[in-house]
Amino acid sequence: MGVSAQSESASDLEGAGDDIRLVDEKALNWFDVSAIGTGEMLFTAGWAWIMYIASLYGVKWTLIGFGVGALIINCAWWLYREMITAVPEPGSIQSYGRESRLFSLGTAYFVSYTLVYGAFMWLELVVGQGLMSLMFPTVHKWIWPFVIIGPVVALNLYGTQITGKVQSALVVVTLVGDVFLAIAVWMLVSDAKVWASNWESPTPITWISPFHVTALWIGIMAAVLEVQQVLVDEWHDFRRSRDIGLLSAAWQLWARQIPFAFALLATLPLAALAQMSVPTVETVQAKLGTGALYYIALGCMLVATYTTLSVFFMAEGKVLALYAQQGALPQAIGRYSTRSVPWVAIVFLAAFTIGGTYITDVDFVISVLEMWATTLYLVIAVFFLRMRASQTLQRPLEVRYGVPIAWFVTILTAIMTGVSLYMNWKAGLTWVAVVVAFILYDQYVVPRTQRGGFYREQVTRLRTSAERM
Repeated sequence: MGVSAQSESASDLEGAGDDIRLVDEKALNWFDVSAIGTGEMLFTAGWAWIMYIASLYGVKWTLIGFGVGALIINCAWWLYREMITAVPEPGSIQSYGRESRLFSLGTAYFVSYTLVYGAFMWLELVVGQGLMSLMFPTVHKWIWPFVIIGPVVALNLYGTQITGKVQSALVVVTLVGDVFLAIAVWMLVSDAKVWASNWESPTPITWISPFHVTALWIGIMAAVLEVQQVLVDEWHDFRRSRDIGLLSAAWQLWARQIPFAFALLATLPLAALAQMSVPTVETVQAKLGTGALYYIALGCMLVATYTTLSVFFMAEGKVLALYAQQGALPQAIGRYSTRSVPWVAIVFLAAFTIGGTYITDVDFVISVLEMWATTLYLVIAVFFLRMRASQTLQRPLEVRYGVPIAWFVTILTAIMTGVSLYMNWKAGLTWVAVVVAFILYDQYVVPRTQRGGFYREQVTRLRTSAERM
């Protein structure tokens, strides 16, 4: 009797997913994955973030923080690539948590990406409001988040695969525009005296400063990992996606952001740049007026805004839908349309993102995102070490220098996490509370629901082979 009821329950739960119809689903190619990964890198907010770092620590320490941040992300990728090879599954950090016997911790970081990138999109929309206000100064700014996000949501609801192709085209436009703007700003607007005056930190440098500036930097760089993995999973050639899909996006981020960003830091004093809503546009306007270069900058930033928002909905909608399919959220959130789109999740994320634009304490949001980034890399390194010691994986982790690199990342990110807590303990504890809440919910609530109990048994089953290899 009990076995029969359990079989019927499982059958009902399996049938509940019949509304998910993946039609005309095509694997992305290398260009799609690499370009979309670049588009994911917080185009518009990235500029404001770099200006924020420079306004605190000056150009010299901003460059130092970038260098250390780039080292950390390359070390993390050295580990991440090996974990992907051993456990090549969608929702990778959740899978690594399972293999490390820390499943709920991995799930917390897997699902919290929706909140984290929602917060980044708040910053995107704030910058977008500034762009629109420059173009239409007489229109009240409350309308712009809806105007900006509406076309992006409509495009994503139309179809994920179509969105991927459009996304790639938008990225190409922005890459070309950024190269042109970087050259133009360095040649026409930059001033060696301004660069020299912005070189040193306007605030006192202590032993904490290098860790803090690096923590701020990897807040941007952290975008290269987990959300990009959602896209790599759609690439038919797993070996190539594993090797270059993620890392190429990282290097494209740096190649396109650094020249333009540091060109801007040679145009005006840091105090003036920090007061601007959109430094990339307002600097050109202040120096050259509203000429051709101003409108090119304006156009590039508008395209960048839509590009970043599009990737947010494209990737994070799937993350939220997957978690719902595991029984952790209402079943409706996991529904897909006949165009292979998690449409309920996208609508929910749109409402969440617009709501965030009414939060005015940007420093608090940035500090929370900084805490997320440092702990994310700490968790990845810990998962690697635990998986390396595991005896259950058929394909063990054997990457060269993996253990010392993992310990290096663990120690460095642990220090940065402590520094982030010291710099803004309210923001730091807020993030800790979010993670703890996810862990408790996932560990004690989800398995006790009918749908969650069934799916959790499947999701938490240890894998012992790398089938995709």
